[in-house]
Amino acid sequence: MTYSSTLTSKNQTMLPKAIALLLGVKPQAKLSYEVTDEGKVLLSAKSATFKDIAGSFPKKKPLKPVPIEDMRKAIAAGATKRFKKSVK
Repeated sequence: MTYSSTLTSKNQTMLPKAIALLLGVKPQAKLSYEVTDEGKVLLSAKSATFKDIAGSFPKKKPLKPVPIEDMRKAIAAGATKRFKKSVK
């Protein structure tokens, strides 16, 4: 399928909606243009780096301290459960 757009006097163009959907891009996305030896231009969405998307992750809530006695009980319960499975 072929799509077209017009180049403005400022060398800007509008990306057709179908192409934007196909590439999965939204406003402010980085695009990559590759010119082939045959003079064709390949357009692709530039992969984001972790630095680019770091602010979009939800902040973790700090963990509540767990008393050592509760940890010991959990370990003992897990060990008991594993032991019972192993002797079946």
